[in-house]
Amino acid sequence: MRRIAFRPFHLGLRLMIGVGPAIVAVVIAATASSTAEWVAVGVAVVLLMVIVFATGAALYADERRVAVALAPFWRRTIRWEDVESVELRTVRPFEDFGGWGVKSSHRKQGVLISTGDDEVVEVATSDGRRYLVALGPEAASAHGDLLRLRGTGAV
Repeated sequence: MRRIAFRPFHLGLRLMIGVGPAIVAVVIAATASSTAEWVAVGVAVVLLMVIVFATGAALYADERRVAVALAPFWRRTIRWEDVESVELRTVRPFEDFGGWGVKSSHRKQGVLISTGDDEVVEVATSDGRRYLVALGPEAASAHGDLLRLRGTGAV
């Protein structure tokens, strides 16, 4: 399965996520007196770097299936024969779903996978589930790629 699109967190979200833990890590590092404390700070810094720089909304697909993800932490794979539609949409992540990340809402049906953008590719399944992947300016291109792959698949 190849990656169709990936949209990392916006700079503002990266700062919101990373500044607080970075300050805590600096304070702990400044007061660390044992090897265990230094190892804990090192692990925390590595995890923080992964979260801040490697996390993003992603869409993967091949001729047999499509996957929506908040890479590298969360992923759902759907067979093409279970996909009812693939559409372009515009959402307001904070207003409609209460924020960014992997969110669902009682106001809107579906699961939003967002890093701050409002242009989404919606994958609706035949059992009524909807996955909205916020890809910003890449959404239109990803939508076209998915339609092409769906046309060559088993559907």
